[in-house]
Amino acid sequence: MFHSRMSFLAHFLLFFSFFIVVFGIFTLETFGNSKDIKEKNITFSDYTLPPASGKKPDSMVVLFHGAGDSAENFIFLAALLGQFLPDTLFVAPDGPKAYKPIPGGKLWLSTSKNNRPQLLKEIKTLSLSLNRYLDNLLKTYDIPPEKVAFLGFSQGARMALHLGLRRPTAGIVAMSGSYLDDPTAVKLSRPPILIIHGVEDDKAPVALAQESHKRLDALKMPVTLILLPGIGHDIDPRGLEMAGEFLQDCLSGR
Repeated sequence: MFHSRMSFLAHFLLFFSFFIVVFGIFTLETFGNSKDIKEKNITFSDYTLPPASGKKPDSMVVLFHGAGDSAENFIFLAALLGQFLPDTLFVAPDGPKAYKPIPGGKLWLSTSKNNRPQLLKEIKTLSLSLNRYLDNLLKTYDIPPEKVAFLGFSQGARMALHLGLRRPTAGIVAMSGSYLDDPTAVKLSRPPILIIHGVEDDKAPVALAQESHKRLDALKMPVTLILLPGIGHDIDPRGLEMAGEFLQDCLSGR
């Protein structure tokens, strides 16, 4: 039996003061110069949180942090999502690039967010190593591909969508990010997708979420868009609870 809504909110408040500090850097977005990524075999450091139940994991959620954040911070989401998924292993990998303005901050992509062709080029190159990394995780923890879900924030949402649509995936949560359509994509998987976006987001305008939903819907994807009034480029209790319930459904096979 999962915790009730009130229990979830009570637990959230325990984490909230620290949560605001460590995730305040979520509001960052990258505007660096475009440049090619040449790495072909990148390795990823990560943080993990084992199932809250103490049992062997029957599923896995991979958490992709936003620009300027890190796996060490982002794994704190797992403590809250674990209330919905007590038998799930949570893994948060670090982006491979350093974000120099913040000590310990990481990036997935260095390209300006407005340059779609260059973003796709970076994502495709990075995906080669990320897919190897994900395959190794599945082998290490003996978890089938259909029992793995992705959650990403901002840059991490772009990574979650690109990767999750190109391999067997139980579900994808994209928070405050966007889908970069790839005209060269031939075969896409069709996992359930939940897009959550703050209406007041000044880093990734809400129009990006609406456009992403439109593009994914045109591809006949099972996609749901939730817009949160009064929320900016951030993760709030409502969005996190919706994500937990969605992932619970995805990984239970409902």
